[in-house]
Amino acid sequence: MNKTTKTLAGSLLLATVYNPVLAAPEGNTSASGIKVGVAFDQGFGITAQFDNKINAFIGNDGLSMDYILKKGAFSSDVPINWYVGIGGAINWDDHNNDNSYSVRVPLGASIPFAKSWDVYGQVAPDFALKDRHDNNDNDYEFGIDLALGVRYGF
Repeated sequence: MNKTTKTLAGSLLLATVYNPVLAAPEGNTSASGIKVGVAFDQGFGITAQFDNKINAFIGNDGLSMDYILKKGAFSSDVPINWYVGIGGAINWDDHNNDNSYSVRVPLGASIPFAKSWDVYGQVAPDFALKDRHDNNDNDYEFGIDLALGVRYGF
């Protein structure tokens, strides 16, 4: 499967997993509960956040989706919010054209810097299964995913 087909398939998967008709907004600063932007996560790509609960990303090298379990603010004086979640990632361009499938725990912070805009960064320790194409030797590894992005809330 080439990258374009994988990117389109991933976008379709994200669209079917999240149905905005069923979602109830919960204290989101954006009117519709949807934020969209650009980021570096699984390569460079598009990021979205739904109802301050689901972070999704699709990029050059893969896709990821995280559910935010807990969030808060560091203090009332500093406009930095933190979050922790659980999620997964699929990486289809892992060095030797091998695929990897991982479970991850994102730990992140977001900073609103203008009306409807925020910038975020996260560190996500992960456990990945590497699917080797050249032989049947699949292996497991621990790693760390990093993400940095900017989003606009609609």
